[in-house]
Formats: sequence, C-alpha cells, structure tokens
Amino acid sequence: MSHHFDCGDCDKPLKLDTSLTRLNQSQLNLITNSLQNEEFIKNDNEQLQDLDPKDYITTDKLKLYNELPKNSKPIFYKSYFESEDEDSEEEENEDNDDNDLIGFKSNSNSDIDSYLVVNENESIKNDPNPSIDELQDYEIKISTRIKKLNKIFKILSNLQETQHPLSEDCANLLIENYKLKFDQSQKEKNQYLNFLKKLKIQDQKLNINDEKINELEIDKNLKNSISEYQNLKELESSKLKELKELEIKKSNLEIQLQKNEKELENINNNELSNLLRLRNEFQLNLSDKQTELNQLKASYQIHLDHLDQLRKTNIYKTMFNIKIDEKYGTINGYRIGYKIVWPEINAALGQIVILLTFITKRLNLKLKNYKLVPMGSQSQIIKFTNSTSESSSTKQKTILNLYSSDEFTLGRLFNFNKLDISLITLLEIILIIEKELIKLDNEIELPYKIFKDTIGGKSIRVTSNSEWTQSCKILLTNLNWILTFIEAHTE
Repeated sequence: MSHHFDCGDCDKPLKLDTSLTRLNQSQLNLITNSLQNEEFIKNDNEQLQDLDPKDYITTDKLKLYNELPKNSKPIFYKSYFESEDEDSEEEENEDNDDNDLIGFKSNSNSDIDSYLVVNENESIKNDPNPSIDELQDYEIKISTRIKKLNKIFKILSNLQETQHPLSEDCANLLIENYKLKFDQSQKEKNQYLNFLKKLKIQDQKLNINDEKINELEIDKNLKNSISEYQNLKELESSKLKELKELEIKKSNLEIQLQKNEKELENINNNELSNLLRLRNEFQLNLSDKQTELNQLKASYQIHLDHLDQLRKTNIYKTMFNIKIDEKYGTINGYRIGYKIVWPEINAALGQIVILLTFITKRLNLKLKNYKLVPMGSQSQIIKFTNSTSESSSTKQKTILNLYSSDEFTLGRLFNFNKLDISLITLLEIILIIEKELIKLDNEIELPYKIFKDTIGGKSIRVTSNSEWTQSCKILLTNLNWILTFIEAHTE
C-alpha cells in the first residue's frame, strides 16, 4: 500500500502491521459495522433519553412498538441523527468491491471471519503486461481499503481518549499508564474490602446490643402505640360528631341558599323597577336639598359679610358722631358755638354729658366730687364741696345746669354767666378722665391741654363770644380722641 499513516500522539510515520494489510474488504466492512454500531448505540442512547416515541411515531406504528418485547435488541443499529445522503459514491464503490470480494470468497469456499491473503502487488507483478482496467480496479481497491482503515481509526479515536493510529512506543506508554491505573484501582479495592470487613465486624457487635435495646424500645413503642390508638379512637369519635354537625350545617346552608336565590330572582324580576323608581325619587329629593343647601350657604355668606361689616363698625363712633367743620363742631348733628340757637346748644351739651357718663362707666371711674346727670337738653352736673365748721364737717351739694334759656341775668352784665361755671366744671371732669387714662398708658397726652377755664389756650366761657366757638371745637376734638383710645384699649 502506497499510502502511509502518522501516529496520532507523536506524528511519527507508521508502518501498518501485515495483519491489517492482509484483511480483505468484507472483513474491513465487518469491523467498521461493529464499531459503528457501538458508537451509534452510545450516541443514540444519549440523544434519545429525553425523547418520547409518541412524539415521532404514528399511532399505528406505536401499537406495533408497544407489542414488541422490551428486552429485545436490534440486529443492526441505525443512527437517526446521521445524515442519509453522505458518501453515496463511496458506498457504491464499496458495494462493488464487496460484490467482487464475495464472488471471490464463494469461489474459494472460505469463511467470512477467516484471513484471506490478497496480495495485489504480486498479482500485478505476475502479469508482465497489465491492462488499464486492471490498474484502475487495483487503484480503486487500494483507495477503498485506505478509506476503511481511516474510518476504523476515526471510530477508535471517538470511542477512546487517544488518537489512533499509535506507534509502538506510544502504545507501550499507553499500556503502562493503563497498568498503573489498574494497580492503583486494585489497591483501592483491597483497602475498601478491608474497611468493609471491619465495618461488618463492628456491626455484628453492635447488633447484639441493639437487639436488647430494641426489645425494650419495642415494649415502650407498643405501650405508646396502644395509648396513641386509644387517643386516635377518641379523636375519631369527636371528629365524627363534628362531621355530622358540619353536614347538618351544610344542609341548612343549602336550604338557605336556595331561599336566597329565589328571593334574588324575585328582586331581579319584580322589585328592580321599584328600586329604580325609588332611586329617581331620591335623586330628585337630593337635587332639591342641594338647591336648598346652596341657598342656605348664600344666605350664610351674606350674614357673614354683614357680621364682618358690624365687626368693622365702631359702635362708639356710631353712638357719638363727632364732626369738626370749618365754623362749628357738632355731636350727633347738634352744633355748639357762638350765634347758635340755645335749644340746639342745650341738646349738644346734653350729648356731651351722655358721652362723659359712658366714658366713666367704661373706665370704671367713680367721680367723688362730681355726679353727671344726663337729662337730654336739660342735663346737670352736681358738685359736692366740703364745708367745715367748729362742730362738724358736711358736704354741700351744688346743682349746675348745663343748659341756658338766654334769659337776662345780672351776671351777663359783668361778663360772667351760670353756664360758664358749668362748662368750667365740665373741664375739671375731663381732667380727672385724663389722669385715669395716664394710668393705662404713661405716654398718653390729650391733643389740647386744659388749664383752669381754658382749653388749648381758648376760654370755655360763653361770654367770650367768638372765642367760645373755637374752644367748643377743641373740646369735641379731645372727647373724640378719648373715645378712640377707649375703643382700642378696653374690651
């Protein structure tokens, strides 16, 4: 054979043994088929482990498959995962060669497994002039045999961890490695056997003690099992009672469920319209109530606004409306001053007395020597004076009229009038109120100072004529200022 092979381990060129070169084609096919079957069995078993025959077999064939004996093995394995179209030309050549070899074997009456010496080199050499067909047949036979040998080596390489073919040195090394592994496994086997013997001896000793312990445990377990059996019987009886009660409850609930279902049907059929009518009525009532609620909210908001306005209004200024014009000062619409009719002046003085009475009550001020008597246009001031004598001391009461009828009196001839005395007394009361206000606030000070019968440097006497008008305006200004202060600092 002209083709040479290299070692799969050391890449050394090899010379095949004559036993391989002397094999005929049928023997080569038999070797490859047996090796292929082993490889296919191994691969198919790995790949078909997760497959179910129902997934790839029809129902008719599946029945036949189930009727087959389970332990039977096929004569020839075929891989379902190998392509069916590979090496078609090679198989045809191999079949032709096999037919030639079979014809040769039939003529020689030899067995398949026997060694048949086929030396093509000698047959060619014996023929001095070989034909072209004989040369072609010879080359085909040589190529098919080389392919078969390559296939055998590939299959052997797939089945083992080593790459075939091997040289003699590599084969000897492989054999030595396998021998070492075999010796190591034998030593491990002997060690495990010795350990197993020791364990058996220990188990025999322990079994004797365990038998005695087991007898005691069996007695205890028997007693425990008897008691458990009795407990279980009692438990069974109680559970049976509970089961009966639950069954009765179940039957009652089923009856109740049927009643409820009937009621639900009646409601769905008959009472649904009534419910819709009631819903519409409720919606109408709700809309009416909503409108009423909106009206109440609006009125509530109006009252709140009114209340805010009332809170903002000054009750003191409303009760005592004091205004100062260019000519006269007025209180609640009544003027006071020179060349004003006396009824209007008397009314204005009466309003001043009412204002002073209100101020003293707000300040909780008690006038010891004075008493205000508000009587409208005929108001009075009562003045108390202490009169001392040798035997006792008494208080004298003097009534001062804070009004005038413009009658002729002797005092007017001397530029003095009874109303002047009343107005001076009025200024004294205002001075007492000022002192009380200073107690509330040390920094307070009236806009216009009062000194005896003058206020702001102007005489309060009626007989002062035009100057009296200015003093009345200043008096009303001080009273307005006192009223504002009391509003801010008292509750």
